[in-house]
Amino acid sequence: MIELEESEYPNLVQMTVDGKMTEEDVEMIETFIDEHYGHEETLNALVDIKNFEGTDLLGIVKGILVDIKHWKKYGKFAVITDSVLVEGGSEISNLAPGIEVEQFDRAQKDQAWEWLKK
Repeated sequence: MIELEESEYPNLVQMTVDGKMTEEDVEMIETFIDEHYGHEETLNALVDIKNFEGTDLLGIVKGILVDIKHWKKYGKFAVITDSVLVEGGSEISNLAPGIEVEQFDRAQKDQAWEWLKK
């Protein structure tokens, strides 16, 4: 399941992943991006992963990117999670060249926001 929220910044979406992503989640992401950020040149995302439920980081990012027609608009992904859960982060740059991905521990959430705003 994924939840999406607008942030106070015009080109920054906040996503919370809690469990396995579904086809409906992917469709919801696309609709949300179209409605809220379709006019932005570049879109950055804060992705807070609370529970993988059998999906690795690469699988989650694939779910977010694969069916979104605006995926080329993404500039940065700041991934917030428990560091021991993250696997596959280095493979994301191969999946989506041009997208910067940084992983932050929960205690570093403010740093993640600052990195995204640069």
